[in-house]
Amino acid sequence: MALKLISFNLCPFVKKAEILLELKGVDYEVESIDLKNPPEWFMQISPLKKVPLLLVEEHVIFESSVICEYIDEAYPEQLHPDNLILRAKNRSWIEFGNACLWDSFYLTVKETEEDFNEVMNSLLIKFDQIEREVQGAYFNGSDCSLVDINFAPLFQNLNTINEVHPAILFDKRYPKILNWKKHLFELDAVKAAYSPDLKARQLEQISKRQGYLSRFLKNEKPADGAGKTIY
Repeated sequence: MALKLISFNLCPFVKKAEILLELKGVDYEVESIDLKNPPEWFMQISPLKKVPLLLVEEHVIFESSVICEYIDEAYPEQLHPDNLILRAKNRSWIEFGNACLWDSFYLTVKETEEDFNEVMNSLLIKFDQIEREVQGAYFNGSDCSLVDINFAPLFQNLNTINEVHPAILFDKRYPKILNWKKHLFELDAVKAAYSPDLKARQLEQISKRQGYLSRFLKNEKPADGAGKTIY
């Protein structure tokens, strides 16, 4: 039975589920919708009117972290640790990672340098906390877990942002995070979840949003008050 993910173009929260499905070798398909003009069937089945959704036969599962937990429990090998305390701590850091992922989005839409730097400083503080927690090649040490799957889309977003506005996060301040990111990007499942044209499409999206970050793109002159495309 193939699963279906309901997505929106470039949504990083969907990518968490895609990476996990790739890692477990599960058959799935992705259907993208336009959230500015969503189809009626989506409005009827999505309680929060947002993506991702996971369709399992007649059942609808929503919220990316819950979707990943379902996938992890439904298919071998489970990535959540057996230890209850460690599992609870991992869930906490997954929620922390979601907050970081939203910060990576806000970096692309904030209109002023002051607002951009405020978000950037918030991320730096969060990354200082994460740096103290990373235990090795992966978050918990030598074994890949749901925490790692959760952070991979964040690191991918920041890689693209870093090319537009250099030295944002990945410098000598975070050696453990850099090593962690390196091992995550070596996973075949992470590579499989991203298309070769991803960076180009992300840069186009940054340009369309016309935030402060867009003025660092080559040949970009953002217009004041221009509209944004958001997910």
